[in-house]
Amino acid sequence: MDASFKIVPHPKVLCNYFSLAGNIDAQAETQLMALPAKVNQQLVKFDFGNAGRINSMGIALLLRCFKRIKEEKRAEIQVLQVNATNTMLFKMTGIFLLAAAAKD
Repeated sequence: MDASFKIVPHPKVLCNYFSLAGNIDAQAETQLMALPAKVNQQLVKFDFGNAGRINSMGIALLLRCFKRIKEEKRAEIQVLQVNATNTMLFKMTGIFLLAAAAKD
């Protein structure tokens, strides 16, 4: 898997859907901080199926990004395809206080 980070938007009718690919670390800052401006739906889904390692800086960036989306856009955030390691990490760091695991 390519370790460089990228966000791939997928056009959907009822939500904003973003696939995250690569390692989520300091290199992801520019893209994650620009992401809230691209949100224009009341439901935002993040697909972590192709995400690699998430370090402490990556968690901090995700928290900031999700918080801005919740506060500025008043949107619901759902996460999909989160592996077991990242699920535990999200529980311990508060990501799941801002985003719910998708039910689909």
